[in-house]
This record gives sequence, structure tokens and C-alpha cells, in this order.
Amino acid sequence: MKKIRTVQGDIPPHQLGQTMIHEHVILDLSHIRQDKDPILSDDAMMNEEINRLMLAGCGGIVEVTNRGMGRDVESLYQVSAKNQVPIVAATGYYKQDYYPKEVFEQTEEEITELFIKELIEGIEGTSIRAGIISEIGSSLDDITEDEKKVFRAALKAQKATGAPLSTHCELGTMGSAQLDLMNQINADFSKISLGHQDLNGSREEYEYLLGAGVYIQFDTIGKNSYRTNEERIEDVLFLLEKGWASQIMLSTDITKKSYLKVNEGFGYEYLFTTFIPELKNRGVSEEEIHLMMVENPRRFLAF
Repeated sequence: MKKIRTVQGDIPPHQLGQTMIHEHVILDLSHIRQDKDPILSDDAMMNEEINRLMLAGCGGIVEVTNRGMGRDVESLYQVSAKNQVPIVAATGYYKQDYYPKEVFEQTEEEITELFIKELIEGIEGTSIRAGIISEIGSSLDDITEDEKKVFRAALKAQKATGAPLSTHCELGTMGSAQLDLMNQINADFSKISLGHQDLNGSREEYEYLLGAGVYIQFDTIGKNSYRTNEERIEDVLFLLEKGWASQIMLSTDITKKSYLKVNEGFGYEYLFTTFIPELKNRGVSEEEIHLMMVENPRRFLAF
């Protein structure tokens, strides 16, 4: 029987509620960005934020922080337990500029084995296992040779385990090129989701990707300096009208303390308090919301 692998153990899919498909809860990118804002920790501020999120209707979080991004699965376990929310942890490497030194030294086969080990045995000496390979990234308008190596390793680990795989498309770019790489490995598109497509804005590319069978994520909702809420809503409405509801998933991709609602940012809850109500106001049905927020994540994450 397929299960969803969370930091507190495997659960049957029906235990997962409305799920944010691409988030960061424990994160530290300060060593790259030379800034303390992109540090998220298991502290009073985060737990208040997660409590607010749960009250808004969230029933699951996919945490895509991976190796080299300040991943701390023991802290994730604590946040999950304290707030009684299922959290899925990730194995993977992000993108070239964020790779730890080990990525350049390892072979493709070694990276594959590492990802498999973190999915099957545990992460960094713990018994906590990853439930997704994510966020496997490409750079802006480019996939470097080292990124291709990591992508191939991720795809091979996905094929070996059946685990879900989620990608990072920098500002929504390179989705089609990622798809080309996946075709070379003969990937299982039903277990692959392409990230940050709401930053793309190309309806032609949306349909090209969806037509291949992958999921796409509208996962930077609330980051209105990149694209307006209205633009994202219009794109979602277009895709729903075209019949793609069963391949779309939503999230906010919080990466900074300043984004948190408790710090007067938009917060994780923005998806539930602003974006989804606006979709409903524009005629999106409860069934379509349920597909994007519950059924699609359950189907995608179970292996």
C-alpha cells in the first residue's frame, strides 16, 4: 500500500489535509546571501506562524529545504509534533550557486545513492527519512553541467524508489529543458512536479508541460513583487477552464523571516486567507480547490 513519508513516519494518504506543496520551515541561506533574513528556525515566532496557518485550514506541509540549505530534520520533527501537522522532508541539492562543495566532488552514481539512502534509511544519522526529492534546481535561463548531473541522479533515485520529485525553475524558466532531461531518463512524469511555474506566465508552456503528464506548481503565491495576484489568478482560471485541475498544486515558498505574517509579511496563511477565497469569488468550485489542495498532493506524494 502506498504511504506518504513524513518526518514522524509513514502515513496513509487520507491523513493528509490541505497541503502546501513547496515550503521552507527550517532554512538557513545566510552563508550564501550574507543576510540574516533567510534564516527560519524552530522558535516561538515560527511556531506561532504555523499555529496561525493551521487555524487557516492547512493540513500538511512539504518542506523542500535540502542539503546545503540549512536543512535540520530534527527541528522539523519538533515543529511537526508541536503543531500536529504532517511535514514531508526532502533529500536533494538546490542549484549551482547554492551547492555545497561535495556536489562537485561526487559522481552522478554517488549522488544517486545518497538520495536513495536518505529516502530509505534516514537523513544525516537520524531515523527520519525524506519523503520527496526536492527542490532540484536549474539556474536562470540555464541548466549547468553540474545541475544536469544532479538532475540525472535525482531522476535515477526517483525511478529506483518511486518517490515524488519536485523541481526548482528559477523565475519560472527552463521547465521545457527540465522536461527534455526527464525524457532522456524515461522518467515517470506522474511522480514529477515542476516548481515556480506561476512566475513563468506562458500559457503555452503551461499546457506543454501539463500535456507531458507532470504536475506544475503555482507556489510563490503572495510574492506579488514578482507577479500580481491577479495575473496568477487569471492563469489558474485559464488552466481550470482547460481541464487541468488534476495536475496543479499551490503554495507560497516562504524563505525569509520578513515574509512571515507575525512579522507583518504575507505569511504562509495568505494562500488560505486571500488567494483561495479570491479563486472562489471568481467561480472556482470547492471540488477544484479540493483537487489542487488535497487530492493532487496525496496522489503525488504517496509511494
